[in-house]
Amino acid sequence: MAKLVDPSSGEERQLVKSVTLLGRAEYCDVCIRERIVSREHARIVRRITGHYIEDLGSTHGTRVNSVRIHRRVKLQDGDLITVALVREERSGSTPRLPHTDTSMPLRRTPPPGGDTAPHADVRVGASLVFRK
Repeated sequence: MAKLVDPSSGEERQLVKSVTLLGRAEYCDVCIRERIVSREHARIVRRITGHYIEDLGSTHGTRVNSVRIHRRVKLQDGDLITVALVREERSGSTPRLPHTDTSMPLRRTPPPGGDTAPHADVRVGASLVFRK
């Protein structure tokens, strides 16, 4: 049976329903208490052909393997799902979301000769690994 695994705690959630709702609301199947997570953030739908995830118009997005999704995406064993990702300025002003080309994966290492956003913190609502 398919499940979601929290890599930091090892906690597992079985995907027993045909539709699993992820979000901040108490009634969600996977409740994520972080304020950057939308009340109804994303859903995972079970079909005969596999499991699919879709973002529900959330402000801070849903990513699969570091790529922000804009339509339904089929999940593969080992896919990393990131629910809400925000880069916040440290300057004490209101957090501002920089424009990000969501068609490309986020860089894991800084580019040569520079660093990535030295005055920004990255906050993640939750990271989950999909397992079949």
